[in-house]
Amino acid sequence: MSLTETTLSSEVLLQGIVFRVDRQEVRLGDGSHSKRDIVRHAGGVGVLARTPRGTWLLVRQFRKALDREVLEMVAGMREPGESAEQSARRELEEETGYTAKSMIPLGESFASPGYTDEIVTLFYAETDAVPGGNRLDHDERVLVEELDDTEMRRRMSANEIRDSKTVVAWFLAAQKGLC
Repeated sequence: MSLTETTLSSEVLLQGIVFRVDRQEVRLGDGSHSKRDIVRHAGGVGVLARTPRGTWLLVRQFRKALDREVLEMVAGMREPGESAEQSARRELEEETGYTAKSMIPLGESFASPGYTDEIVTLFYAETDAVPGGNRLDHDERVLVEELDDTEMRRRMSANEIRDSKTVVAWFLAAQKGLC
């Protein structure tokens, strides 16, 4: 049995600020037809950042889709023409004021492949000692939180940090002996 789905037609349902939604009619491997709504996204980056003091930099922000505050790693969208590392460095500085002394690629994560093509490229960063000022987007509100190693591990183990990109980055960094 073939798992491949062949696109028969595609139409744009919505062109949003951050993403586009396409509806596709597909032929399944057994010859039957179905429809798929797909969120098209430029991709993002996530930065698991550690200061020279050994603290982890996280950001707390209100996420309207969940209607709650979420504690997560620094993250953002890739801008046209930027490499993933350039986007990660920019997001780290914009959200926290810190710059990265080193940036180590951790891998990629599919945000939710059942409905979106968004790929998040993940990094581990060691930051400079003293932050400058952050430069948030006009509609962005974040609080920077620093967690020591013990508290970060406790929150990860207790599932208090539930943002998937942060959990995946933590796991990948741990596999490389970085946390």
